[in-house]
Amino acid sequence: MFYHRGRLGFFASSAAALIVLLAPGAARADTFTVSLSLAKFAAVVHTSAGDAVGTSPAVLRVHVGDRVVFKNDDTHAHTATGLTGTTFVDDPMWTDASTRPSTTIDAGQWSTGEIRPGASSPVLTAKTPGTFLYGCFFDYSAGMRGEIIVEP
Repeated sequence: MFYHRGRLGFFASSAAALIVLLAPGAARADTFTVSLSLAKFAAVVHTSAGDAVGTSPAVLRVHVGDRVVFKNDDTHAHTATGLTGTTFVDDPMWTDASTRPSTTIDAGQWSTGEIRPGASSPVLTAKTPGTFLYGCFFDYSAGMRGEIIVEP
């Protein structure tokens, strides 16, 4: 009888370990860096949302739970500030409140806040699947825009 219970205990603990390993939150998250620079990335990149310059990569693919950091490789301040919709608009109608730093990339308003030259943004975590557009609060009219595709 003890041997039988021992075997069941082994299988139960093995099954529990497997469940923990396969749980959605157990996957390892990766960190990706997007470089911001109008000087370095002046070539126009055509994306599904419209034309973009000043970001590399212009289109970033990540998974839910992955982290994104924006690095300013330019000589003046930039932001990565979320947009609504599926295409780049002429005027995003942002306010100063739009650039408050956040910690997630999702359908709500998100931003890195101001990133000084040579600095990096705080880490933003991709929370929900979807396509999320962003632009620089200061240089949006110059075409500084990008796209983050978050896959499950």
